[in-house]
Amino acid sequence: MSKHVIFLALAAFAGLAACTPPPPVPPPNFRPNPPYPPVPVQPEGPGNDLTPPPEPQPDPPVTTPGTYPVAKRTPNPGEVISPYEPYNVIDISGPPPFKSGQLARDPSNNKIFRVP
Repeated sequence: MSKHVIFLALAAFAGLAACTPPPPVPPPNFRPNPPYPPVPVQPEGPGNDLTPPPEPQPDPPVTTPGTYPVAKRTPNPGEVISPYEPYNVIDISGPPPFKSGQLARDPSNNKIFRVP
């Protein structure tokens, strides 16, 4: 009976081997990869800019020749907020103390503004 078991096992194995699909045949227009490595591509360059668009900035103060933007008041009487970026708090207490309507210079960017 052991011969019959071996014969049946071989027949089953042969039947399973016959059920395997044939190897895939490439399509007629198939071209394998070239034997050399691809050229690296940098993400920078025309059309490949990955930086996010800049955030909209507030409009700069509109000035005409001879006029200057006015700084903003703060809760402290000797300080104002510059009308220019980076909008620093500027001490106008002096000496000599600045009065309303006088011109002052923002020390961070050397631009002139009017004291409120």
